[in-house]
Amino acid sequence: MKAFAIDPPSRILVRVLVPVFVPVLVSLATPALADMRTPSDPTMRAAKTATDQGDLAQAVTLYKEAADQGQASAASELARLYLEGGTGLTPDYAAAADWAERAAQGGDSRGYLYLGKIYMDGLGVPVDTAKAKDYFHKGEAAGDMKAPRYLGLIAKAEGDDKTAATWFAEAAEAGDITSQFYLGQAYETGAGVPQDYTQALYWYRKSAAREDLIGSDGMVGEAGLYARGLGVAQDPARAKALYTKAAAFGNPKAQAALAALPDAASAP
Repeated sequence: MKAFAIDPPSRILVRVLVPVFVPVLVSLATPALADMRTPSDPTMRAAKTATDQGDLAQAVTLYKEAADQGQASAASELARLYLEGGTGLTPDYAAAADWAERAAQGGDSRGYLYLGKIYMDGLGVPVDTAKAKDYFHKGEAAGDMKAPRYLGLIAKAEGDDKTAATWFAEAAEAGDITSQFYLGQAYETGAGVPQDYTQALYWYRKSAAREDLIGSDGMVGEAGLYARGLGVAQDPARAKALYTKAAAFGNPKAQAALAALPDAASAP
């Protein structure tokens, strides 16, 4: 199906001027924070393979080797692993902060993102929203695709839906799947932007296109529009098919929605 020919929000939203802090360190993940970069360095490739196979102890050893060789992205991967922990690796927020700082100093913007997450969520430190925003702004200025998402989440928590939508739009346009979903929600509910179900559907579909657990929120958003007939003809069968697809990825919202659907809404 051809995508809707809709202007992206950069042409619709009035940009809110938010101060951006210029990075001062220019020398040197929860699963939602993990990126999809494919490393070219053989040590980095081996570390990623170890991570994918669940051998986190080996991944840490290899990433440390790569970091010692000057790979800033290895430092950011170490920060992510120490934030998340997993089988054979206990979360260590102090180590995560150290490696994130090293990544940022090495020129990897993802280090700023992890430092912001540490202070936003109070991981081993007191919650400090001002510091979190500072790091997210530095990440955004350094070109990190996901940093605007977290600035949007903070703005939303502070009750500033317009600024939140602006940040979500920036990240969504850069390709951040989760921000595309958040932007779809903003258009569906009219939070910070004019309510527009067509735009909501567009961004939900953009988010869902990756067809994985992260993209499954977009499927849930699209399903909700079809279930209620918002901007589209009401289609319970299509809604159920989308919920079923998202539920297969393990999306709890889709699973709850399926349980609540009437039996008559059968997928084709």
